Amino acid sequence: MSAAESLPLRPRRPAPGPRSWPLIGNVGVLRGLLPFLEQQWHEHGDVFRVRLPGTPAVVVVHPDLMQHVLLTRRENFVKGSVLDTLRLVLGDGLVTLEGEAWKERRTLAQPAFHRQSLEKLTAIMVSSGARYFDALAARLGPEGGELDMHPEFVRLTLDVVVRALFGEGTIDLEEISYAALGHALELVSEGANGVRLPDWIPTPYNVKFKRTLGELDRNVYTIIERARAQKGGSASLLSMLLDARDESGRALSDKAVRDEVITLFLAGHETTALTMTWLFCLLDGRPDVIARMREEVTSVLAGRDPSFDDVPKLPYLRQVVDETLRLRPAAPMVGRNVVDDDQLGGYDVSRGDVILPFIWGLHRHPDFWPEAERFDPGRFEGGASKLKHKWSYLPFSGGPRVCIGNAFSLIETVVLLAQLLNRFDVEVLSCAGVRPVAVATVRPSGPVRVRFKPRHA
Repeated sequence: MSAAESLPLRPRRPAPGPRSWPLIGNVGVLRGLLPFLEQQWHEHGDVFRVRLPGTPAVVVVHPDLMQHVLLTRRENFVKGSVLDTLRLVLGDGLVTLEGEAWKERRTLAQPAFHRQSLEKLTAIMVSSGARYFDALAARLGPEGGELDMHPEFVRLTLDVVVRALFGEGTIDLEEISYAALGHALELVSEGANGVRLPDWIPTPYNVKFKRTLGELDRNVYTIIERARAQKGGSASLLSMLLDARDESGRALSDKAVRDEVITLFLAGHETTALTMTWLFCLLDGRPDVIARMREEVTSVLAGRDPSFDDVPKLPYLRQVVDETLRLRPAAPMVGRNVVDDDQLGGYDVSRGDVILPFIWGLHRHPDFWPEAERFDPGRFEGGASKLKHKWSYLPFSGGPRVCIGNAFSLIETVVLLAQLLNRFDVEVLSCAGVRPVAVATVRPSGPVRVRFKPRHA
């Protein structure tokens, strides 16, 4: 008998968690996923087990655990079965690929988000924002009016992402089914919550899924075919993907381009719209923040639209955006599968386990965020690099798999916010009763109503 074999086996130590029931899991989740997970975190600590509908999982909250899962031991925590529903829509794109396939795709796509490309894409954002807000001022009239912000920002960011993806002048934007794009996101959200029956069973969800995906694919493949036939690229993300070549000189296939286009659309559309919506919700009762933002915009822009070079000159707007992303991260958690047995915070996890890094809780951890529920843009004065622990703030995830479009999203939010404040006086009417509801993203439970009054005739 070897020395290793003679050692006593260490008893396994599973993470604590609430009582669960067969099939339905933890009934407490029915009251809302976010409050349920927060309650379990406060009761059991930074590592705990839960059983969501169809998914037993280990939830982690502490920054050190985030670093372990997303960076230090990232090869042992992969995007496996937890993303199967998402793959049905996205296919094999940057969000869902693994290993060498992901590295190759990331290398090909990265130039589309370099400084030179972002400068061109910023011009598209500014053009879309100016057109939208000028039309909004005309729609409201000189006296202004009240608006529910989420549908407004959904329409605006949809216009931005479609033009950034496909280019202006490349296609007739009226040919794109905005309904199919929006329904695809809804399907991802619905499918991620609960048990999905096999495709061949004609449930209402499966029927809707096939119809929506078919329409979406027809749209995207038609656009790819036309873009390939055009001579000369444009500033669009699609043209950059079509021009990309690997080390052997091979271009991406139509299927690979399709998967990246859908990924970029879903990742860059509703997430930015939600950030803008929650930003105004969090401004309820904070006229001091609105006044300081307007002062900065007036000082830097003097009434003109922003450019790419203006974005770093608007640091307070960026602080407001960063604090919004802390309190209302678009994705409240990310998912990973365990490859081989491991430990998290002294607790055992087994091969195949689902791990949920809980970003929502991370951004409220009392060891790193004093008065965590208070909206305070001053936390980010000097930038996120000044934080106590760099893994305590992950609005775009972390490690090598950090969202490739994070700079695009941040620039877009600052640019659109500056344009809005240039054109309108705003007053948040009430957001006290609006709760965050977690699906694939964090959505408001009701309208976020804001009064707009054009500043100039």
